Amino acid sequence: MMRVSYGKWTKHKLMSQDDLLIGYLPDTVYFTEETLWGMLEKHGKVMLKPCFGYQGLGVIQLSALENDHIELHKEYKKIILNGKEETYSYLKENHFSRKRPRYIVQQKIPLATINNNPFDLRVMVQRKRNSLEWVITGKLAKLAANNYVITNAAKAILSLEEAVQRSTLNNEQTNNIVTELDQVSLIVAEQLAKSYPNIRAYGIDLGIDQEGKIWIIEANLSPSIFMFKLLKDGSYETIRCYQKG
Repeated sequence: MMRVSYGKWTKHKLMSQDDLLIGYLPDTVYFTEETLWGMLEKHGKVMLKPCFGYQGLGVIQLSALENDHIELHKEYKKIILNGKEETYSYLKENHFSRKRPRYIVQQKIPLATINNNPFDLRVMVQRKRNSLEWVITGKLAKLAANNYVITNAAKAILSLEEAVQRSTLNNEQTNNIVTELDQVSLIVAEQLAKSYPNIRAYGIDLGIDQEGKIWIIEANLSPSIFMFKLLKDGSYETIRCYQKG
């Protein structure tokens, strides 16, 4: 059986084959200079992500400003560039390490915030070695550090319940959100398992936007679990138990 790529673009295409997941996936295209400008024109803000990056390395946010200026935001640094040509030259010189860079371009999700800092969620979905049943073994929220564009530079790790409670979301928006997050995460695991039969753990990153809508940000096939150690809910031990079994 031919090995299926673990890249972000491949995983996005696999998830988009499931009718139930389509509405949760951000608008995403494979990167070319043409698709980059098309997406920026369409959405105003986009995320540029390496297909094979991890822990948020290499992720860049581009925002369209007035008078054709473009803001480039990476980690905590922002610069303003003058037009498409200057922006693309800057990307080539400073961020693209190969002639044909492998990236995806994704619409920027306006994540819900806690004290003006965006947060997203990590849901662990696992199965035991001799079982086909997927189980949610841990959930947490990652709060972005001040001025960071992504949550990988986390200022704090919180329980899902605490994050939702402290966030800008209102009660009406969050009523059924935990149930929906669980359902979406399990469907992601079931869908990807068709192409990755040997994977027993997914770390699924999800966002909740400012309107209370859930988005799938990424499905990690080799998820780090150290963040769960910071919670006192026993999820780290559950995750380790599933890893061993």
